[in-house]
Amino acid sequence: MEERFKQEFSWPLFFSPFVSRLGDALFIFGLNWFIVKATGHASLLGIVQGIGGIILVAGDLFAGPMVDKYNRKIIMLMADAVSFFACLIMAVIMDVNEPVFYQLVLLTCVIDIGLAFNFPAAKAVIPEIIRSDKLSIFNSWSNTGLTLADIIAPLFGGFLLTLHWINFKSFLIINALSFLLSFIFTWVLKYTPEKDHTKETMPILQSLSKGLNYVRHNRDVFGLIIFDAFLAAMYAGFTLLLPYDVDRYYNGDERLYSYVLTLVAVGGMLGGLSLVLDKRKPKVKNNYQDAFILGISLIVTGIWVNYLLLLAIALVYGFYTARMGVRMMTIVQNATEVAYLGRVFSIWFLCFDSMHPFGSFVFGFISDWFNHGTFFVLGGLVLFGLLVVYLMERTPE
Repeated sequence: MEERFKQEFSWPLFFSPFVSRLGDALFIFGLNWFIVKATGHASLLGIVQGIGGIILVAGDLFAGPMVDKYNRKIIMLMADAVSFFACLIMAVIMDVNEPVFYQLVLLTCVIDIGLAFNFPAAKAVIPEIIRSDKLSIFNSWSNTGLTLADIIAPLFGGFLLTLHWINFKSFLIINALSFLLSFIFTWVLKYTPEKDHTKETMPILQSLSKGLNYVRHNRDVFGLIIFDAFLAAMYAGFTLLLPYDVDRYYNGDERLYSYVLTLVAVGGMLGGLSLVLDKRKPKVKNNYQDAFILGISLIVTGIWVNYLLLLAIALVYGFYTARMGVRMMTIVQNATEVAYLGRVFSIWFLCFDSMHPFGSFVFGFISDWFNHGTFFVLGGLVLFGLLVVYLMERTPE
């Protein structure tokens, strides 16, 4: 689509991921609560989510070439439709009092496959619809909306649990409705592909290899993806450390933990809104500057065990991670040719989705060894990632 025909903002493109995210968050909330309640332990839940994570990573491998080969709007519609029917069918056949393992695995895998295809397609389609000078503002509003969905979901989920007639089937139906709404918003989306994606007949693996080569020779994008892999491990460690810290030093008070999580979300919203007000063009160096501030803040937090300091780092963490995420999204969209956007986003998400569980595994042990001092390790990991990127940029092609 020519630049003059593009939009400054698209409400369908804003609401489609918002309602889908809200439904997914409610589904995960309900899954965690009812499955643990039904089985009496978390092992089944952990196995199901672990298998789903593997499927998500595998989906990332194939999604990129498909998103670049076919009409991206159709891929988004198909992903929503499949997820809608999966939730609806399981809501009919599943026994919530005695959940069957294969049903839970099948449902989780189908939803994760839909996510693996929908997410890169939704991100790749944005620069085809939104004007290049408005990408940063749109991405900032979109990120703020997703953060708001993450805040609303547990509050709404907690309210639903107070209704005695609510069960896991109810959460499945709500998630199905969210996919249906997302389908409708995507259906009314005004979208004309910039190229005929069906012309590319290259095999999937060859197409993915071509995408990897493209990323490798785009220094800014390559550096950002490598650095985001370090951040993915840090995110996982930070998420694990917060409940551990509250449990160990503040008597496991659930209210204190909820305040910390609330400030992470508030920080995320403020971070997104700060970029809405920032009229400057996003630059790679701005991301690295924010990362440096975050790294130093994490290290400082590790010096003292203090609840107010924990609240402060939660706010700082939410603020700067949101800014880095939005800015990176915009930079990648601007720096990548439309024909490669699907593969670039899939490669990025593949790195992130691979490093996040690895970070969870490693920091599960590190937290036990270093306790509150794990904040030092998290901050050091961010600074080490910056050093790696700096050395990469100094290395000639």
